[in-house]
Amino acid sequence: MGVNEFVHLHVHTQYSLLEATCRASHLAKKCAEDGMPAASITDNGNMFGAVEFYFACKEAGIKPILGMDVYLAPKSRLIRGEDREAAQQPNRRLVLLAQNYEGYQNLCRLSSIGFQEGFYYKPRIDLETLRAHSDHLIALSGGTRGDVPLTFERSGPAAALEKIRDYQAIYGDRFYLELNRTGPEWDALNVFLLEASKTTGARCVAANNVHYVEQADQLAQEVLICIGSNKTLQDESRYRLGSDQFYFKSAKQMRALFSDVPEACDATLEIAGRCDLKFSLKDKGGKSIYHLPTFATDDGSTPADAIRLLSRQGLAERFTEAAGRGEAVPEEKRPGYAERLEFELDVIESMGFTSYFLIVQDFINWAKTNGVPVGPGRGSGAGSLCAYSLRITDLDPVKYGLIFERFLNPERISMPDFDIDFCQEKRTSVIDYVTRKYGSSNVSQIITYGKLQARAAIRDVGRVLGMTYAEVDVISKLMPDKLGVTLDDALELEPRIREQMELSPQVQTMIDLARKIEGLVRHAGIHAAGVVIASDALVKYAPLYRGANGENVVQYDMKWAEKIGLIKFDFLGLKTLTHIQNALELIEKNRGKKLTPNQIPVSDPGIYEIMSRGDTAGIFQFESEGITDAIRKIRPKTFEDITAINALYRPGPMEMIPEYARRMHGETPVEYLFAELEPILRETYGVIIYQEQVMSIASRIANYTLGEADMLRRAMGKKIASEMAAQKDRFLKGAADNGFDPKIAGQLFDLMAEFANYGFNKSHAAAYCVIAAQTAWLKNYSPIEFYAALLSTEMGDTDNVVKYVKDARARGIEV
Repeated sequence: MGVNEFVHLHVHTQYSLLEATCRASHLAKKCAEDGMPAASITDNGNMFGAVEFYFACKEAGIKPILGMDVYLAPKSRLIRGEDREAAQQPNRRLVLLAQNYEGYQNLCRLSSIGFQEGFYYKPRIDLETLRAHSDHLIALSGGTRGDVPLTFERSGPAAALEKIRDYQAIYGDRFYLELNRTGPEWDALNVFLLEASKTTGARCVAANNVHYVEQADQLAQEVLICIGSNKTLQDESRYRLGSDQFYFKSAKQMRALFSDVPEACDATLEIAGRCDLKFSLKDKGGKSIYHLPTFATDDGSTPADAIRLLSRQGLAERFTEAAGRGEAVPEEKRPGYAERLEFELDVIESMGFTSYFLIVQDFINWAKTNGVPVGPGRGSGAGSLCAYSLRITDLDPVKYGLIFERFLNPERISMPDFDIDFCQEKRTSVIDYVTRKYGSSNVSQIITYGKLQARAAIRDVGRVLGMTYAEVDVISKLMPDKLGVTLDDALELEPRIREQMELSPQVQTMIDLARKIEGLVRHAGIHAAGVVIASDALVKYAPLYRGANGENVVQYDMKWAEKIGLIKFDFLGLKTLTHIQNALELIEKNRGKKLTPNQIPVSDPGIYEIMSRGDTAGIFQFESEGITDAIRKIRPKTFEDITAINALYRPGPMEMIPEYARRMHGETPVEYLFAELEPILRETYGVIIYQEQVMSIASRIANYTLGEADMLRRAMGKKIASEMAAQKDRFLKGAADNGFDPKIAGQLFDLMAEFANYGFNKSHAAAYCVIAAQTAWLKNYSPIEFYAALLSTEMGDTDNVVKYVKDARARGIEV
């Protein structure tokens, strides 16, 4: 290591929640550019950004050091406001750094205890918990609010020395005295700490308590604190760090700042050398490690045996049910089903996802058995025959040409992801079931982070600067009405904003500051659907947050939770399922006819008659004015027709609706570049609508396996030039090997690439059309029960109630 090297050990990122402007990826790059061998993150009382920071450092080629700036309760973490003396004392601080994975696990435990046991305005722990979870952690005495510095300030040197000895008793030579030079408040404190080091043997370490990257970001950081505390910059009582020195200083600057105590800078390198945290992400065979329970069978059989038995039995039952609906699968096609099922089972087992499928089928079938309406499926999971056989989904993928490899591709290893819709009112009972089955410590919901979006950043900064609502509103209303628009986008798209900036220095300042804080984390919440089920106590893998109602919540959002092997299951609430269930219960009550959603035949002509008339109010996914207009033009006659409409009615392919209607009604001829495309594109009249069609074309024309075809589909969606060029060469060679004209094959590839830009997942479109068909069937054949259930479901939405009452009365139904 060179003499100028240094490691920042006390750094707050954006996940300190409105206290720091440092972004994890920016910080890691900054360290790498400065030649630092490692970097640390020590957010206030939480580990929200730890995993993101870990991977940002890995990508930047530097060592990540994960830590936390913990809050220490004045007495016990269990004492809150009822102890007035304790409540009036401030929380003190301590900086903890993980030396290895065991240290990381102790950090997770401490952070979880802070939120779940000690929370009182802040997530607090105490000396008892520090002692219990001290292994493999390095401790620093912290900033001016640290326990040792505050004791020195309030009780004098002797008491502070006792504190140091207390921490040495816990951490031994892993306790360091943190020196800072961010302001005059450190002058006397640093003198004491250097003397205390000689007295106690605790080594000193140079730190800088970083809250923002550039010195010029000081004002942006103060604005951020004002937003969080609902203050203005003019407010004398607002919290200030006290100087502009809390920026990311280079190794050279830190060496110069502590030139009189170079050993304190050397100690940062020593600490970095003592820390080596690695997440185990792959096993010895190179497979990703997932912390998923092994499904326990009732009879003691292996999961592999259990899934094969349940799937084969389930497929036979599906054949019987289809025959009962008048949609029997012909005998000559059944061997093809059996062959595909065995193929899928082999893939599922080889990829290690057997328990995943069994866990999902278990809680779905529990829900169905216990009166919780469950959707027919959504997303690419509807393409799995195994899922259909296990009753995870309710749509026959073979009948509707859905492709398993769109869901699970052995050539692109990634977790399967079933998104499951449950009745909105009973969804929590399913979460309660899995919590009981797998243990409350092993099941958790997932955190989400609300971020400062462009308009919110402008309004918040304007308020903090003391501008009037009217002044800020002028700028806010100039923001382009575009989803996800950023301030940089707005400055490019709307010249009047730049004009306002030139006219007013205050507006210029507001926009500049808003750009610096845009995208930073504002608050934490709970993901609407995501639930993690782990093989062991979750705190071994991740820290936990506490929801408003006491829920376990993993502190990492779903992207980063999955990155370290935690598996998310989506338990979505869908009120249409409640509507259908209530309507069927009314039919049974009024007419004595008991029906389940699966018994409604989606091939019934009445479904398509009512939809073709544009009578779509209350029909799932088909009631907006625009899609109703598309339905009138297309006049669907089959389930495949409404599936196509559902896929076409979105930005991009929407332009194809008139052409699609003309082809469907014989007004425009349907032509194919190759005759071999006719079976693939017949149902959509020669128009490529679905991603699955792109995959089938590549397989038929150019000898792609369906796994390779899925990779092609993804490449076309991403539009990476080098990857597309390689895929085109591969496609043309395969087409030539099959005897297809190279020129026309090139045209076909370009056409596929164009359609892949907006090609939709047919599995999702078809699965959601099952619910659409069920609601249309109910409206056509049982309108009174349909409207009664619909109005009950929509009672909280006045606009919808008015709309549906009007629609019911137009049909002569009294409400």
